[in-house]
Amino acid sequence: MCTTLLNRPGANLNRKVGARALIVFAGILAFGAAHALSSDRDKDLEVRASYNKMVTTKPSFALFKDNVRLEQGSLKASGDEARVYEGDPSDESGRRIVLTGSPARLEQLQDNNGGLMTARAAQIDYNDGTHIAILTGDVVVVQAGKSEFRGQRMTYNTETGAMEGGSQAPGSEVHMTFKPKPRKPATDANP
Repeated sequence: MCTTLLNRPGANLNRKVGARALIVFAGILAFGAAHALSSDRDKDLEVRASYNKMVTTKPSFALFKDNVRLEQGSLKASGDEARVYEGDPSDESGRRIVLTGSPARLEQLQDNNGGLMTARAAQIDYNDGTHIAILTGDVVVVQAGKSEFRGQRMTYNTETGAMEGGSQAPGSEVHMTFKPKPRKPATDANP
């Protein structure tokens, strides 16, 4: 099944609200069971790149450039540049990683079925305190064997699996493809 929504200028408010609800509902159907591997949070974050610089202005961050590769448990990401911001331990804001590339890539195993989720976008902005990843620019997210999302923007909660994509801007479009559920093999009625 394939779902495509178009927001055109002049569409009435009810249609826009209905379209937004459909996007959220479709996202829950497609990714509702797609929780990131929870044990990944307890692993060290390993970052490799050709260049690194600690930037001490507020907010301070670690800058990585050229052939950037990040790994934390089953989570693997790559891109042209990464900025790693340490969160404030007093407010549990978490670490924020902003990865950019042509495209930036992300993959992670899921808790529920061990399936692989892959994503690519021009930018991936992830906060491990809120568990929110915001993907922007030519976004493609694939949950192996289940569904595929394409659009310009997607917000994904790795803890709950909730996903929302698209925008209310004229000409905005999201596209989701739902893979068919595997069928049980037919049994032969004739012995």
